[in-house]
Amino acid sequence: MTIRRIGSWQISISRCLLPPGQLASRYDVIAADWERTAMRYQLEKAYQQPLFASGAPDSLENISGERHVLDCGVGSGSLSIALQKLLAERVNWYGIDTSSEMLSAAEAVTRRAGLTIILKQANVLSIPYADESFDMVMAAHVLEHLPQPERGLEEMVRVLKPGGRLFICMTRPSLFGVLIQMRWRTWAVTEAQGLTWLRGCQLSDIGLCRMNLGWLAGSGSTAFWAKRPT
Repeated sequence: MTIRRIGSWQISISRCLLPPGQLASRYDVIAADWERTAMRYQLEKAYQQPLFASGAPDSLENISGERHVLDCGVGSGSLSIALQKLLAERVNWYGIDTSSEMLSAAEAVTRRAGLTIILKQANVLSIPYADESFDMVMAAHVLEHLPQPERGLEEMVRVLKPGGRLFICMTRPSLFGVLIQMRWRTWAVTEAQGLTWLRGCQLSDIGLCRMNLGWLAGSGSTAFWAKRPT
């Protein structure tokens, strides 16, 4: 919220984000072309470098037995596909999204990529899984859609096992960030804000790096990662 005083007047301006139902409807409309959008911004390639830097692939492969990964706001599955390409072995994939059409797109795209993923229509503010269910929880460009991103982050941490890894990408302040804000009414999240939210969830081993989304968007997003203490 921005507050300004003019004489005896106080004027406040606050950003109104899209309601969940309207946001899901907008993504329903563009779902059929979302794979093309992911290719335009080279999302799979963009996600791989920070995923590798986060240590997530080694962390997952060091787990004995089955490994479970949740992709929140799965879209067409670019983040899950990017991570799978860094893994020598298969994991159990799960994905949620508020858009039913995006879930259909994710099913088709991930199947072609060789992934079997359990998909559910759900909001990141109410993840339909029990506490401490996943070895890794991740989300790309989801939290900035929320009025209170910290609540979504807390819910992601809730379903993360002790010792599990969290990986999130958020649009950062930039020309590209302004364009995204104008279209989607999202927040542009500074690196300081992201770090504050992660620390507020009592996470450890926090790291970040800027992502290269190709010549169209440049370094328009920041990837953050952290670990839930054991």
